[in-house]
Amino acid sequence: MRNYEDKVVCSLVEDTRVVVYVASSTSLVEEARHLHHTSPVATAALGRALTLAGIMGVELKEGQRLTLHIRCLGPLESILAQANSQGEVRGYVAQPSVFLPSREEKKLNVEEAVGKGSQLSVVKDLGLGEPYVGYVEMPRGGIAYDLAYYFTASEQLPSACSAGVYVGERGEVLSAGGFIIHTPLGTPSYVIETIENNISLLPSLSSLIWEGKTPEEITQELLASLSYQIVGEKKLCYQCHCSRERARRTLVLLGKEELKDLLTQEGRAEVNCSFCNRVYLFGDKELKELIEKGSK
Repeated sequence: MRNYEDKVVCSLVEDTRVVVYVASSTSLVEEARHLHHTSPVATAALGRALTLAGIMGVELKEGQRLTLHIRCLGPLESILAQANSQGEVRGYVAQPSVFLPSREEKKLNVEEAVGKGSQLSVVKDLGLGEPYVGYVEMPRGGIAYDLAYYFTASEQLPSACSAGVYVGERGEVLSAGGFIIHTPLGTPSYVIETIENNISLLPSLSSLIWEGKTPEEITQELLASLSYQIVGEKKLCYQCHCSRERARRTLVLLGKEELKDLLTQEGRAEVNCSFCNRVYLFGDKELKELIEKGSK
């Protein structure tokens, strides 16, 4: 029986500072596909980004959040994924309808859709004023390998990353998941070699989750022959915090003159949330109220 519980499981390898995060994310990636009507390759790319962002979010402290942004040289143009410490994830892709021929063995060509040389940036809002921003040029475009490169190059934290999305014939998400393993400088070489060997023997994550493997069971395979402890678990979910009040504040930022133009030309205004595609409508009466408030 397949397990569709979205969560991140965190483990520590004993007598080291190695931290292992393994996530299952099938339901949240399917929710994103449903909201954004993504093509299979766009689903796979966005799903990878959402999964990895979700794992990174769990690493944060209460009230902190991060944004994973990819400026694509490929036809997807842009991918954005946001996550917080509560396991809430949301995101979108600029061109959700992109279709590309599959690679060998019917694998979706995420690398071409994103594009080698694209820019990956990580913005962490730690509640300290100016956010931390790091970025790298993506050596492959597959997202997971590029994020591992980011950790090493930008945060001086050697890491292994993987993410996969299994898309069905009708475009639905059958399974999704990922892992991030941090191996800080000073980690014993035998630990790194053992983990690398275990990763090399591991089938794709999406296939393991499709078979019903849980994050705990996948962790066991990743850390086979090493002593470790599971130290935490966090639920993951697709969650957008947009609201009518936030949409109203967005309109206010347009300024009085632009609001007047909207009132004259359209007689109403629409605010569309990029993360959940919800549309907030404001009629002529509400626009007039916003204009009057802006005049005071």
